[in-house]
Amino acid sequence: MLHTYAPEQIYLYVLIGCAILAFLLLLFGDIFDFDGPVDPMLIIPWFAFTSLFGYLGETFLSGYSLLLFVISGCLATGLVFLLNFYVLIPMRNAEATLSSSEKDFEGRIATVLTPIPCEGMGEIQLTSVTGSSNRPATAFQPIDEPLAAGSKVLIIEVKERVCYVVPYKKKFLDN
Repeated sequence: MLHTYAPEQIYLYVLIGCAILAFLLLLFGDIFDFDGPVDPMLIIPWFAFTSLFGYLGETFLSGYSLLLFVISGCLATGLVFLLNFYVLIPMRNAEATLSSSEKDFEGRIATVLTPIPCEGMGEIQLTSVTGSSNRPATAFQPIDEPLAAGSKVLIIEVKERVCYVVPYKKKFLDN
């Protein structure tokens, strides 16, 4: 069946198919978790690069189909390795550090923006060298009176993006 098509046509159809699959993977890729040995984020670009280089090679140097396929596959393997090493792995690591940075909030002092009622949620603001961050907050343990806006609180725990706080009381030592 494939022998009835010219190699340029096959490469072009594969390239168009990869473009469609890449677009669908961009839209729906976060829905699926690919933990298997074959990652579509690497397979689809490999086919796309192989078909692109094969199409260009067949356009300019027809008659060397098998050699062009091997060269295209080698070039695609190198580019996909670079794509994985310099783009995909750093993106995965950057995404993983986001959740651990919230754990860094524990033990820090914040300012109450929206009053925190005895039973309910308010909002706090954390300031650092890189800027400020607002987070929802609730009392870590039952409190008798609401925490007013402008008061200082100590973050005890962070669960599901909610900070659990206690009133912060600074103690001075008199000598």
